[in-house]
Amino acid sequence: MADEDGESDLGQISLYLAKEGRPFEKVIDLETLVKRHQRTEHQFEVADAICRFIYFETSTKKTNPPWLDFINVRIPATDQKSFAAWSHSANGILAIALDGQLFIATFGRSAGSLIKREEIQTDFGIRTAMNLCGNEEIRQTRTQSHSLTPTHIDRQVARPSQSFVFGLSESEDLKSIAAHLKGNPLVTLQGRDHLTIKVIGAEKLSWDRLIEQCRDFTEAYGKEDFASLFPNYRNFKPAGDDQIKLLDQALIDTLRAKELEPVQLWIPELIADDDYSFSYSDNPKRKNRIYAFLDAGQLSYAVNLDKVTIKMLHARRIYAYSHQEDRVLSHKWWSLYNCMLFEHKLGDGHFILTGGTWRQVEGSFYRSVTDFVAKQVREEACEPLYAGISIADQTARKNREAVFNTRACVLRPQSIRFDQAKLRIGSSRQDKEFCDILDLTDDGTMRIINCKPYKGSSSISYLFAQARFYCDSFLHDQVFLSEILSHVTSSPTPAKAEYLAHIKADIREVVGSDYQVCVWLLFDNKKPQPTRASLPFMAQYELKLMQEHLRNHCKFAAVVLRFIPVECVNFERDAKPTKKQKPSAGG
Repeated sequence: MADEDGESDLGQISLYLAKEGRPFEKVIDLETLVKRHQRTEHQFEVADAICRFIYFETSTKKTNPPWLDFINVRIPATDQKSFAAWSHSANGILAIALDGQLFIATFGRSAGSLIKREEIQTDFGIRTAMNLCGNEEIRQTRTQSHSLTPTHIDRQVARPSQSFVFGLSESEDLKSIAAHLKGNPLVTLQGRDHLTIKVIGAEKLSWDRLIEQCRDFTEAYGKEDFASLFPNYRNFKPAGDDQIKLLDQALIDTLRAKELEPVQLWIPELIADDDYSFSYSDNPKRKNRIYAFLDAGQLSYAVNLDKVTIKMLHARRIYAYSHQEDRVLSHKWWSLYNCMLFEHKLGDGHFILTGGTWRQVEGSFYRSVTDFVAKQVREEACEPLYAGISIADQTARKNREAVFNTRACVLRPQSIRFDQAKLRIGSSRQDKEFCDILDLTDDGTMRIINCKPYKGSSSISYLFAQARFYCDSFLHDQVFLSEILSHVTSSPTPAKAEYLAHIKADIREVVGSDYQVCVWLLFDNKKPQPTRASLPFMAQYELKLMQEHLRNHCKFAAVVLRFIPVECVNFERDAKPTKKQKPSAGG
C-alpha cells in the first residue's frame, strides 16, 4: 500500500541468491515463460542496484470436484450441481543486481517454478538466517533425517527458544530455520534454499531498505558463525561444482546399469500424504498414470534408463495429483533429480544427493560413525550349520529370505520360525514378526535372530531399524509379549517347555540381559564376503543407532552381526518368442 508521499513498502519478501557469475537468463527458465505466458518487462535502478522485473498472469479452469460428482449421483438430474470457474493470479519475477551478486524474488503462485534450482546457492537462506539470528530466538526448524528412510521433521515452539530445546540429533540435516533477527523481535528470518524476511510494525521494507538488506545478506552469507552455533548443520555441507560433476556421472552410471537398489525417490518437502498421489506426466488429452507413492522401480517407466542424462533428470517432472480435485496439478511439481536420494563415495569423501543437492558428510562425523562400527560392533563368523543354504524359490523364480528361514529351522528343529508370524503390538494391526528365528542354544542363550539379504543401503538399514523396533517392543509391550508366547506355544519345537520357562509372561519381568540380538546378512557365496566396514555409510549409521539403543537403553546381553554365505540362483526369464517367418517356396 502506498503512503501519502506515493511510497510503498512490503512486510514480507523471499530472496534467492544466484551462483556467482550466473546471469539472469541462466537462472530463470525463460523458454518456459515465453512459451506459456504473455508477459511485460521493465528495467530500473534503485540506489546502486540494477533491477529487472517481469510480470505475467496465469489462469486455471476449475470444474466439479470429485465429491460433487459423487453427490450428484443421488440428486435428481434437474437439480444436479455444476461448478465452473476460472482462477486468475498475478505473478512476478524481480532480479536485483548488486555488488556482483544477483538476487531473485518471486511473487505469485507460478513464478517460483521458473527458477532453475541448480543455478542458485542452495544454502543461502539457511546459512544467512543462522548467522544473523543466532541460536537463541528460534521459532521453528525443519530437518531431514538421513537414517533408515529420509524423514521430514518439523519442530515449532510456543515462544522463541534456544536451539537445545529442539533436540536436534547429529543425523539430522537442518533444512530450514525461522528465528528473530538478533536484537530485533519485529523482524523474523526464515532460511532454507531462499531467505524470507518478515517485518511487523512501522519499519517495513521500502525500496532503499530492501537494497540495504540485500547488501547485509551478502555479508552475512559469507560468515562462518553458524559452524559453532549449529554444530549438526556442518555434518552435511554442499559439494563443490567439480565434485558435483563427478557425482552426477556416478548417478548416471548407476541408472544406466539399471542398479536401482541404491536409489530412493521421495518428495523433497513436507506435503499432506493423504491429499496427494503422484504422476510422471501431465497430459491433458490422455490419461496419466497415477502412483500412490514413489519408488525407484518406477524409473524404468519414467525415463529411458539406457540414455538417461542429468539434463533429462532435471527436465523430467513428478507432479502432484490432487484427490480432491481429481486431476494432476500442473503448477505443483518437482524435478525428478530433486526427488532422488543417492549415496556415493568420491575419493576420501562421502556424499549424499538429497533435495537436488549433493552434500558431503563432514569428516569428523563420518569418522565417528565408522570408528564406532569398527570398534564397538561385535562381528562373528557364520556358524557352519547355516553356511551354504540355498535360498532359491523355484516357483517364484526368486532368491528369498523366507526360504533361508524355513531351511534353518529344519536344520535346527529346536529353533522357532517367527518369519511371517503376524503378531500385534499394542492396538496396531496384526502384521508384526518380532524376528525371523528365535533360537535357544544348547548352552541356554536365547537368540533373537533377524535376517535380510545383503543388498543396498536401504535394505540393510531396514534390517537394523526393524531389529531395534521389535526388540524394544518385546521389552515394553504386554500385548506383543503375549502374542509372542502364543506363537511359541503353537510352534512344533521339541524344546517348547524350555522357551516358555525362559520367556516371562509378565512384561515387568522381561529384561534385556536375558537375551542376545543377532542380525544376519545373507550374501551370495559366489561373491566376496562383506564386512561391517564395507557396509554403506548410512547403513553403518543405522547399525550404530541400533547398537546404542539395544545395548545402552534396552540392556540386551549382546548384539552380534554375522554375514551368512548362501547359495543364490541367477534366474533369467525367457524372452517372448519372435514371430515365426513363413517358409520360403521350396523351403
